[in-house]
Amino acid sequence: MLSGTFRLTGTRFCRCALLACCILSLAHDANSADIIVDSDADSGAGSLREAIGTAAAGDRIVFDIPGGATITLGSNLPTITDTVTFVNNNVAAVTIDRTGVGAISFTGGTIDLGEFNVIGAGPDITLAPATTLTGDADQVTGDVTTSGVIAPGADSNTGTVGTLFITGDLDAANSTIQVDILGDVPSNDLIDVTGDVVVTDSTLVPTFAGSNYSVGDTFTVIDATGTVTPAFANAAEVFELSSNPFLEATINTLPSSVELEVRDNGVNFASVLEGCNQLAAAAELDRLRLGAPPATAGQLAAIADLRNGSATGVSNAVNQLSGTIYTSLVDGQIQQVQDNIHGFRDRIILHSDLANEVGRWSPWVRAYGSSMSVDADECLTFGYRQESAGVDLGTGRMWASGIGVHGFARLGSTDTQLRGVNQGADTDSYRFGGSVQYLGEVIYLVGAGGFGFQDYSTDRSLSEFGLGESASSQFDGTDQFAYVEAGTALTGGDSALLSFLSLQGIRVETDAASETGASEFGLSINGMNEDSIRSMVGLSFSKSNMTGLGMATTQIRGGWLHEFGDTRRIAANRLTAAVTPSDFAVQSADTGRDWLSLGGQVDWAILFGGQLTLAYQGNLNDRTAFQSGLVGARWLW
Repeated sequence: MLSGTFRLTGTRFCRCALLACCILSLAHDANSADIIVDSDADSGAGSLREAIGTAAAGDRIVFDIPGGATITLGSNLPTITDTVTFVNNNVAAVTIDRTGVGAISFTGGTIDLGEFNVIGAGPDITLAPATTLTGDADQVTGDVTTSGVIAPGADSNTGTVGTLFITGDLDAANSTIQVDILGDVPSNDLIDVTGDVVVTDSTLVPTFAGSNYSVGDTFTVIDATGTVTPAFANAAEVFELSSNPFLEATINTLPSSVELEVRDNGVNFASVLEGCNQLAAAAELDRLRLGAPPATAGQLAAIADLRNGSATGVSNAVNQLSGTIYTSLVDGQIQQVQDNIHGFRDRIILHSDLANEVGRWSPWVRAYGSSMSVDADECLTFGYRQESAGVDLGTGRMWASGIGVHGFARLGSTDTQLRGVNQGADTDSYRFGGSVQYLGEVIYLVGAGGFGFQDYSTDRSLSEFGLGESASSQFDGTDQFAYVEAGTALTGGDSALLSFLSLQGIRVETDAASETGASEFGLSINGMNEDSIRSMVGLSFSKSNMTGLGMATTQIRGGWLHEFGDTRRIAANRLTAAVTPSDFAVQSADTGRDWLSLGGQVDWAILFGGQLTLAYQGNLNDRTAFQSGLVGARWLW
């Protein structure tokens, strides 16, 4: 019995199989050989007959007879049954005279005839259904009859473009003709025949690579000095261009040539796209293309270019056209107000020290920075990214009765970038508010409200509609908010635990805007009015201790934020330059309905009787992250 057991696992088996294939391939390449024909005799050493009889699959038969002699056949040559390549080493081709004997016959494999030169009566070269005829640049002389595959090029692989030259007649009835079209180069396979061509019941199989095609493009794939006898078995077939959703190709059989012609397939923009905003913008392009009165000449030209373009270009174009930056700005502004509410709420609720604050003003100043990242939603609406910075200002006063009042302001600037397209906006924001609160021994109540106004400046790239095209706008907006909170405060020694429930309403309004710029795809945007109603339940815990530099207080907080209203913001846009403008609705990405809210602060009484504060606030869910950091100081006067 063997001391060990050998098991061929699936992974090991695959590796062994791959190794075996490599070894066989190397062995095949090593066994491939050049069979030299250096005699013009009908048979014997160095003759063509001997070379054909000896050649194995993959070998090359190389003519090396100086001066281009003639080989006169006395009988039929052996049938060639597998892959073989013919090569001529001299300037003049060797002529094979088969007068009185049968055609040179191929019944299998991939055949490259090189500069094969055959004379005689009737078909000189015949290829059976199992053969594939290739060739590039070399001139084949003789009448060729094939019912197999013709694939011009150095080999039969897709994407290998070349020209197969035949001097003589080509009877390709019942064959398969494979041609590659490279739109980005551009170039294509060609069968160039000095003579007549028969394609009756043959099948033309084109492969279109790349995406640089236009309506009206033609590609000649068969060119003859004589006549082309139709018709293809698939003469009426329409071929799709895989990279161009609005283009197709058809076969045109002309008296002496065959060409493929590219045309518009008539498919609507909306039928090849998906996603709410994409469909809305695509429907507008279809309206312009098909409507009466028609679109402007510039719009029609741009739309025609899109229909000639790739699927990626079309998708980018409708994303650029939709104008989602405007709905994203409103959605982002609501999130900014939410962050502002968090900021002042933590300043007035979590920082009340009655022993020190009663009868004194407590001004503060804080610099803040925030970032918001919104992913695309299930409607394929692009998300966006915002980065903001600014300053918070505020002051308040507490009385022994537990009543307190505060006033605050936030001045900031925001950069918004729409994901996936080169479109963005800058926003300058100014927000002001005030609050009234009651702080009892256990229960506290807060009511607050405020307003703000914004200056927006947008810049939208429309590069898919024309090189360097863009559109921009400037408009104003306002916001209002109201906030109520009730909670309990349990204190013990140097620690405090707060539990709370809050409700807030936010309203953001923007003026109508009309874009400027050279593009004929600039938008007019109706004014937007969007509301948000949110609740939050949460806990916060704080602990204070004396340090060598003064009292330090550390706080952590967490809560669950819920949106009761819509989670998407909707705008009605229209093309300013349209002959007959019509609204199409677009929306912002869905930022989610529920958020986990986390935060923390450290306050350190070290600045000339004031407090240094460092704070972090984050609102997170599965598609959105809004985070802000603050640093500043508070004093008591």
